[in-house]
Amino acid sequence: MGSTGAVIMSFFGVIFCILGLGPEIGWTNPLFLIPFAILGFIVMRVIALSRRGSANLASASTDKVFMWATIGEGIGIVIVVNVLVNFGHRDLILPGIAAVVGLHFLPIAYVIPFRPFYAVAAGLLAAAAFGFLAGQPAGSEVAGVVAAVALWVASFTALSRESRSLISRT
Repeated sequence: MGSTGAVIMSFFGVIFCILGLGPEIGWTNPLFLIPFAILGFIVMRVIALSRRGSANLASASTDKVFMWATIGEGIGIVIVVNVLVNFGHRDLILPGIAAVVGLHFLPIAYVIPFRPFYAVAAGLLAAAAFGFLAGQPAGSEVAGVVAAVALWVASFTALSRESRSLISRT
């Protein structure tokens, strides 16, 4: 997991944060500039790292696991959203998505030598569990923010790993 993954995780962190807090604080609240600033910082860091080359940390088998985990994640999100909507629990969609995203990190953490993904998975699954068990809308708010923080921490960790790999190559 390198710089591309860091940008993807950071982007979805922004989405989780906005969807979690938007209904409570308003969709146009200036506080939403903070998640975008985090994303912007990560993108700038990726640009700076790309000038030093690419660590290309993934093997062909790792890429295959990423692909299947991501396909499973997409299918899982569609299923979870449909089930929750059909059972009248639209308020649990964000925790449901956090659970699917957390589960998608487990095979990835198992296959690649980046064990912090287990912590990301645990953070996302804990956010989802809290979101399901707590009253709404607080459960979804906390699930969204905790999921965002977990993804941002993973982004920074991935960038740090790639940076160390690039430094060791020189």
